[in-house]
Amino acid sequence: MAKILEDNQIEFSKEDLISAWDNSPTLINKDEKKFRMCFICKFFMIKDNFEYGDLSWVCEFIDLKHFNLDSSNIIAVHPGCREFRHKDDCTKIIQKIKAAQWSAAE
Repeated sequence: MAKILEDNQIEFSKEDLISAWDNSPTLINKDEKKFRMCFICKFFMIKDNFEYGDLSWVCEFIDLKHFNLDSSNIIAVHPGCREFRHKDDCTKIIQKIKAAQWSAAE
């Protein structure tokens, strides 16, 4: 489980990273073990590029209104997309995105 450090930074565990990746929308034409979609910009991320590199990803909280550190509240997004999130509680947006089939441009 993620924890808040003394300097107010959040430290994610290995399980949190796995959950963030697993909670992200899949793409029908890409291997879900290697690629997922950023729910904010709708472009894909590469699993091996955690934090750094092209199409990298970081952990973001799904619901900031009812903030909790549970792994079900964590999702993977591009680092640059965090500032463009739709609203504080993105639970319904993510449900709608996951209900559709998405593909990445080849």
